Amino acid sequence: MSKIIGILNLYDSPSLGGLTEKRTLASTSFLGRFAIMDFALSNFTNSNIDEFSILVKENFRSVAKHVGSLKSWVNNTKIGRQNILINEKGIKNPKVNNDICALAENDWVFYEARADYVVIQPAHIITTINLKDVVRKHIESGADVTVVYKNVEDADANFLHSNVLKVKDGVILSTKKNSGKDAKATVSLETYVFSYSLLHNILHNSSLSSQNSLKKVFAKLLKDKEIKVFGYEYDGYARCFDSLNHFIKYSLELLGNKDIADLVFRPDWPIYTLSHNTKPALYGEHASVKKSYIANGAVIDGKVENSIISRNVHIAKGAVVKNSIILTSSYVDEGAHVENAVVDKYAHFAPRSKVVASKEDPIYIEQGQLVK
Repeated sequence: MSKIIGILNLYDSPSLGGLTEKRTLASTSFLGRFAIMDFALSNFTNSNIDEFSILVKENFRSVAKHVGSLKSWVNNTKIGRQNILINEKGIKNPKVNNDICALAENDWVFYEARADYVVIQPAHIITTINLKDVVRKHIESGADVTVVYKNVEDADANFLHSNVLKVKDGVILSTKKNSGKDAKATVSLETYVFSYSLLHNILHNSSLSSQNSLKKVFAKLLKDKEIKVFGYEYDGYARCFDSLNHFIKYSLELLGNKDIADLVFRPDWPIYTLSHNTKPALYGEHASVKKSYIANGAVIDGKVENSIISRNVHIAKGAVVKNSIILTSSYVDEGAHVENAVVDKYAHFAPRSKVVASKEDPIYIEQGQLVK
């Protein structure tokens, strides 16, 4: 029986401006309850890959705070093993703080696991993919590397942080950065399966290990006629969180589109997260809530429409929140109006304060800010 281990790669994650200044994109709140990384970690869990590691580039604290002991994502806590990996040399020298160097610095994980195959996936591209199916196809095809891809019809507006692939008969011929010029494209979902022997050679081969990203190593492998690089087509839910606008769009679309929500939250594919055991949400006599997600611990006595309200957020009587995402423990005081905004933790809107932006240009309110 083949041994498979997983790597959640937090390198190459896009910036969402102020929202990811003090936290990784992976640990950023999603739908008031989850973190974005929960979806990739749940892919490991639901695919029965209980031995995995998280490769962290920066903002280590936010990752460690969210995942805790990592046991929330493990089916078998006796034989499963999880690690948070950092590149100590990269902390001292940013020039070598890339995912290839980080994997090489932590190659003890591979030695101890004695794995046959390594699955690497990103956090910023959310999917609900059965990784065991990808590995099975990888083995059957005899590939050295398999990359997961998706054919999309909106590459001119989405997946702009991703690469596009040229695929013929299941073989990957080339890769390049998505220019955004073409709507139809085959986009890489940056989920790879490597045979361990090849990955070991990459990390200890000077010409390959000198590349400063896994993406560039992948591009170089395509030019090696001795390496078989195949693709796995995925046709399920996939979203690339590469801007604040997309963060808002992909969050709020789950409120108003049941068909999309059903693709993400499937009975056979639970999304695991760290439990906070918070008390239930409380609704006051003046509360009016429409098409919104309200997390545990929230207190609502105002008007909330098409919004996501995180844990322990207070919306006072007469306050209005529309088309917005309010993160943990923020307070919207009486008569305040918030529209088309992402509000970070511990922010406070004073009575009758007003922040109204457009859908095309939403506003970000930084952590702990007092809005008067």
